[in-house]
Amino acid sequence: MSTVNATPALNTTSFTIKANGTRSNQNTELSIVASVAVFLSFFGLVGNAIVVWILTFKIKRNKYTVYILNLAIADFIYLFFVVIVMLLMVDQMVNSRKTPAITIQALETIYDFGYAAGMLFLTAISVERCLSVVFPIWHKCYRPKHLSTWVCGFLWLFGLFISLFDNLACPAKHFINATNQCMAVQIFSIVLTFIIIIPLMVMSSLILIFVVRTTSQKCRPPKLYVAIIITVLVFLISVAPIRVLWILLYFKFFPSSFQTLVFFFATIYCTVFNSSANPFIYFFVGRQKKKFGGSVNEALSRVFKEDDTEQTTDYYRDSNSTISTIN
Repeated sequence: MSTVNATPALNTTSFTIKANGTRSNQNTELSIVASVAVFLSFFGLVGNAIVVWILTFKIKRNKYTVYILNLAIADFIYLFFVVIVMLLMVDQMVNSRKTPAITIQALETIYDFGYAAGMLFLTAISVERCLSVVFPIWHKCYRPKHLSTWVCGFLWLFGLFISLFDNLACPAKHFINATNQCMAVQIFSIVLTFIIIIPLMVMSSLILIFVVRTTSQKCRPPKLYVAIIITVLVFLISVAPIRVLWILLYFKFFPSSFQTLVFFFATIYCTVFNSSANPFIYFFVGRQKKKFGGSVNEALSRVFKEDDTEQTTDYYRDSNSTISTIN
């Protein structure tokens, strides 16, 4: 995926293993690392599946849960194909069984598609919530009813474009040789990630943080604010630094094959953590402060229903005064 260069990483790793004739003990170590990634991915799969189930059948859908639902589906797709790719790597290292190139290409394309879509949905969630604070009257009265559905449909298509562009324009050999085509992919990825997506996330989150800190205790901001802020912070902490490392790797700052493998598995662990964390964030933000346990359905309901049921005119008045202070 363009955000973390996962597709070239998978191919480069496979190439490195074959080219260097990795010894059996090293294969065993890499198999263990890949197996742990599979184990961690299962937690994310279960968590995102629960979120999808609850948002589909238990909670009435609103303009925000549409984004959250699509984000959970995208994370589930990503984690599911991470598991498949990791198992194929273990099989290749343990049994020396070669996977057909077309199979790897197809798996990586879907793998990247899920992660690209998830990144875009997270950006849309933070921007949408920020707009509701900056322009509360427009958002409450004039916002198109089906805007969330239209935006999600567009983001699925754009995520598919990113994945196909990354996989078709910059396959493994081109990435290793740093061709002009791959240079174009890297430039596109840098612009998309560091000039568009991350600034939007940071700006939106800062505005939400400011609102959370300045609104009165009598009219507390919805838990959804807190969930969005934490989710964005997890993304920035876990994905942005690793993306910088892959850019440095592409421009030959880290030429060693050992470093390539380290960065590859660091990418897997960071992205798996990012895609798995969201359901747990929703639960811990939504649970009652004095009770550690409680129903997952109830916790998610507090996060996603609170925005529509507990925001009052006083809250919008408070938000307007906050934005006036910013301006």
